[in-house]
Amino acid sequence: MITSISWKNVWRNKSRSMIVIGAVTLGTLSGVFVAGMMKGWVDQRIHSAIHTEVSHIKMQHPEYLNNEEIKYTIPNYSEIENYLNNSENVKAWTKHTKIMAMAATSRGNTGVMLKGINPDEEKRVSDLYTNIVKGGGNYFESEFKNPIVISEKTADQLRLINYQITDNLIDTLKLLKVKDHTIESLASIKDKRFITEKKFKSALEEILHKNEIRVHGPVIMQMAKHYKVKSKIVFTFSGSNGEMSYQSFRVVGVYKTANTMFDQMNAFVIADDLAKVAGFEPNKYHEINMIINEESVDIKDFSQTLAEKFSETNVMTWKELAPDAGMMADFMQVYYYIIMGVIFFALAFGIINTMLMAILERIKELGMLMAIGMNKKRVFNMIMLETVFLTLTGSVVGMILGAITIGITGRVGLNFSSVQEGFEAFGWSALVYPSIELSFFFGVTLMVIAIGILASIIPARKALKLNPVEAIRME
Repeated sequence: MITSISWKNVWRNKSRSMIVIGAVTLGTLSGVFVAGMMKGWVDQRIHSAIHTEVSHIKMQHPEYLNNEEIKYTIPNYSEIENYLNNSENVKAWTKHTKIMAMAATSRGNTGVMLKGINPDEEKRVSDLYTNIVKGGGNYFESEFKNPIVISEKTADQLRLINYQITDNLIDTLKLLKVKDHTIESLASIKDKRFITEKKFKSALEEILHKNEIRVHGPVIMQMAKHYKVKSKIVFTFSGSNGEMSYQSFRVVGVYKTANTMFDQMNAFVIADDLAKVAGFEPNKYHEINMIINEESVDIKDFSQTLAEKFSETNVMTWKELAPDAGMMADFMQVYYYIIMGVIFFALAFGIINTMLMAILERIKELGMLMAIGMNKKRVFNMIMLETVFLTLTGSVVGMILGAITIGITGRVGLNFSSVQEGFEAFGWSALVYPSIELSFFFGVTLMVIAIGILASIIPARKALKLNPVEAIRME
């Protein structure tokens, strides 16, 4: 009976109730969407950290982490290889040789970490091969001698990217129904080659209006970009004998990930090619990367097992190798509820105010109920249920709308390309696909009920202090 009365009381003043419900709905929708966006970002960062950058577990020589000297190769490699090949807990693994080198072309130079890999093994551990940019060649699918896959960032530093307005670009803009004036302006620099993005942007600013650049600039920049695949890069490095060595590699592919720092530091070559020029002995590698069967074993437990069995090596999990992603993974649930808690805390003041107004309007009615025998416990329960119903109605609608919004944006993605460079500097993708777990909604529901109960205390105390005789006389 109290439940039924409380529900009906919520709708006695529909306008006021709808305002509060609307506020709770918008607050819940915003909180759910922000939580979903954060989860999407974190999931993508974790996936990138594991499947592109560091894998689940990495094994190295204990001194290599501190010094990265070429002499610090993994001890007892054959024994480790045999163990990993026969372990049911290891889904896939690969090994790398690594050398710090200076890369140079006729127009630029930069320092990179040359990683010697086995492409077939690497595909089972890393998804880097899926990050080859459009027009940027392929992933070691060529017959060139000494092939190398470099990042777009490295290609830019070595001036292996140029920009050019071509007939194909002009035809594409016509299909997109770009204004003739814009196309005619671009035609004035057609076939002219620009060796840097800065020079190309300057040329566009001279011939196009700001609005034209704002609307069509991203498409023009992307289509005008050309990678100088097949170019030679000369690398200078110190070999295993300590002497300076020189070797040229030919670019066969250009990749780009969401982590600018990773891109800037890493270039990939065939392990045998690197071993020949660097003087590596057989079965000498600097690191072993592995992907674990997470369904059958805990990553931390397995890493401890490896550390105990192969005590001469240093074993680290992805959370240690990518601490930013590890921290977010451990504390993400806390962040979710902090967001929702702040929103509901702010909404609680509006709910309290609304219930106090409802109490003041019903003083005579409450006095009558208490005069005919309704005890204080039932009065408190009635007001508490009204507050919970008011809050819960808005939050349920907000959660439904939030789930729908996340479902839509989770398919199409949210593009933050205008600040892409800033995000990728910290390893975060500028294209995020929001997602949320069902358990989150159960947690929010419990939080809403708790907020409703807490918000009802002040109005309920106000009602319980009423003197029935005096309340009945009030007009």
